[in-house]
Amino acid sequence: MDIIKPYTPKKFGKEYYRIKGTAQYPMFMATALGVKPCFDDWIPVDRFDEFVKVCRDYGLYVETDVVFAQPPADKKDVVGGKNLTTTFFTGKGFAKNIRDGEVHVFVSSSRKAALEAKKSGWYSVVINSRSINKPFVDHLRFGKALGFPGCCVDFFRKYNNWNIYSHPYETFKNTPMIKNRARGSYHCNNFLMDNTYFFIHHLPCSYRCESTISLARRVEEKIRVVEPGFVKNTIELLKKPLLVFGERHFIIFDGTMENGEIRYSNAQYITNPGRLEEAVDFFGPIKKANRIAFDKDKIRIMKDNSVTKTVDKEQRWFMIDFD
Repeated sequence: MDIIKPYTPKKFGKEYYRIKGTAQYPMFMATALGVKPCFDDWIPVDRFDEFVKVCRDYGLYVETDVVFAQPPADKKDVVGGKNLTTTFFTGKGFAKNIRDGEVHVFVSSSRKAALEAKKSGWYSVVINSRSINKPFVDHLRFGKALGFPGCCVDFFRKYNNWNIYSHPYETFKNTPMIKNRARGSYHCNNFLMDNTYFFIHHLPCSYRCESTISLARRVEEKIRVVEPGFVKNTIELLKKPLLVFGERHFIIFDGTMENGEIRYSNAQYITNPGRLEEAVDFFGPIKKANRIAFDKDKIRIMKDNSVTKTVDKEQRWFMIDFD
């Protein structure tokens, strides 16, 4: 049974949910409620007009980018494919007669803010078997347009090089240890972004970043007024411990973490859709076990007091809990 279960809005944003589901639902709410200046989303092309009407009813403007369509069969056939991170799609121009794919959109209560986000918010998609690297300055401009804290945008500038760093691991190392506290604040837990339950949609510079906590609290409180059940479910999930392999690549546990060990009754594995080749092959044993611990360079998977499997640990993997 999955730990991350579907959520159906009770009051706010039900029209959005019927078109897009809840992958980006909290960012739609945060923008419609005036906390975020802008967010970007991907809308099925055959429902674009309906989406624009829904946004208009919530006082939001929509600007379009390109259509994300089915990618090539093999990333190895793409020039620049090794540099793709969390996005692997073919791109094509948006037109009303297109029937397949999802159009990338920028949504804001300000048309000017949506246009500004569009200038820098493009993704490296595949066109004619080639992917073009995005100039790094556009990443920084886009982060600012989306309302991310300046300290986190600057940290992104330093460490968002997938060929050298694991950005989540650098954030983990930059998070102070606090005696008798979890390593992270649930307000800084971005791992469930695009998986329904989250308050932030950026990688924080620390899992206790004060600026991120302040932003997430504002999002949380605004949503609580219109959709309290969502906030309750989100906080519960954001406090669960994780085994992290990389960005958008982790295992979430229904359990507790103490003294460098997670004891659990259930686990769910989330893989990065842009880098499926990096998936680990030992989730099966984890699913059958109920304890997991780190040694210096090993992961011990245990059922009660018996070790059922030992795995070589990569340096950038880490376990983390939140309060």
